[in-house]
Amino acid sequence: MFKNILVASDGSKCGDKAVDMAIDLASKYDAKISALYIMDFSLDFSYDDLDDAGGAVLDDITAKGKEKDVVVVEHIITADPIIDMETMIRKINPDIAIFGAYGLSAEKEDKIDYKKIGSVALNALKVAKVPVLLVK
Repeated sequence: MFKNILVASDGSKCGDKAVDMAIDLASKYDAKISALYIMDFSLDFSYDDLDDAGGAVLDDITAKGKEKDVVVVEHIITADPIIDMETMIRKINPDIAIFGAYGLSAEKEDKIDYKKIGSVALNALKVAKVPVLLVK
């Protein structure tokens, strides 16, 4: 059913849960993980900070995959996660895309509004041509 599972994470709690879900599915279906970290410069961080954060997130995903004998292909991309989402998904060509329902920006708020989902997750639902699984 699944041969290539895209999981995008920013290192948030929901992102970590999405990674765990993706690795579990990949293990069950003998699929590979395409791990995606988007360096979004609108967040007002330096290139070095974003690159370091992305490397750490992807290293964590790869380590978790290795524990379950799952192959992980890392993708660190400089992009706008809203404008470029459709292109990123199309180029990675997954059978399913898994995202955290909320990212780091939601974790910074005092209280998460669970009636809404994050802008990146919402956009993935709108533009993806493959099934999208949101994890909270």
